[in-house]
Amino acid sequence: MLNIYNPNNHNGDKTAPLVKNGTKKPDFTKYTDPTQEFSSQELKWSFWYVKHKALLYKILVISLISIDAIFLIFGLWRWGGYLLGWQDFARVQASLSASINYTGIHPRFGAQPIQAINTQFFSSRENKYDAVAELINSNNRFLAMFDYYFIINGVKTPSQKTFLLPGESRLVAYLGISDFAKASMDKNDGAGIAHVIVLENIKYQRISARKITDTGSWQAYRLNFQVSDFVFLKSLAQEGTNTDAVQFNLINNSPYSYAAADFYVALLQNGQMVGILPLHLDSINSLETKNIDLRNFVSGLSVTEIALYPIINVYDGAVYAQ
Repeated sequence: MLNIYNPNNHNGDKTAPLVKNGTKKPDFTKYTDPTQEFSSQELKWSFWYVKHKALLYKILVISLISIDAIFLIFGLWRWGGYLLGWQDFARVQASLSASINYTGIHPRFGAQPIQAINTQFFSSRENKYDAVAELINSNNRFLAMFDYYFIINGVKTPSQKTFLLPGESRLVAYLGISDFAKASMDKNDGAGIAHVIVLENIKYQRISARKITDTGSWQAYRLNFQVSDFVFLKSLAQEGTNTDAVQFNLINNSPYSYAAADFYVALLQNGQMVGILPLHLDSINSLETKNIDLRNFVSGLSVTEIALYPIINVYDGAVYAQ
């Protein structure tokens, strides 16, 4: 039967003949998407990716393996060098962690010895005496901590502990010594007694300049105590004993409160020291005024002025009131 719809099919069947060789292949590069969502260039790259997908995968795998191999070889090389030279490495680490003793390299970095001057011996009451010495810490960067004792006519007093702030000049004393030295005394009180102070177990703590630039000003700001209204009253009767009263007001002008505070009160007569009294305060707050009333048991003593010596280690946080 003749198929009028297909002139090439003269056999009358419904199968179209195959295309002969030599017919042009379709050119997808000139493909135009009617929806304008997929260009011919994108189609071209898609064909290229599908064609070379396996090759690209091989290249990626080989690249990752090569990078891993490089890191592995480098790690083995470095670990091998470390294991072979670990002794040298340990010596370098030890040298880096070692601190340098600059005080031994140059005296300028070391602490100067504490100076002891003007050691004196005073009568404090009947058959009791006080040994007093003035010590000077000339080091502006070192807090000194040490033990001290007096040797009086060859007899050693018990050892006591104390400290000196950087650059501080202060009295140290041993109070209430018995009359073991009385036999050596002449009519001039204390003139016949040989006395010397001995310092031992001296330790220095360096104050960092990075933390405190000026130690003198830093200390003075915290130890700003003022004495006012001093009165010396002669021969006040107390429990059948004639005593002299040393009265004054002590003002804490610093912004710091102290949990406990100790002082030495030097008794002066026309600028000359004639005795010493201890003073202990359980606490003293900032800007607080304390009315101080001390007793002196030495008869015939005349006091025209006093000097106050705080014994407060301002570098110890425990001294401050919480």
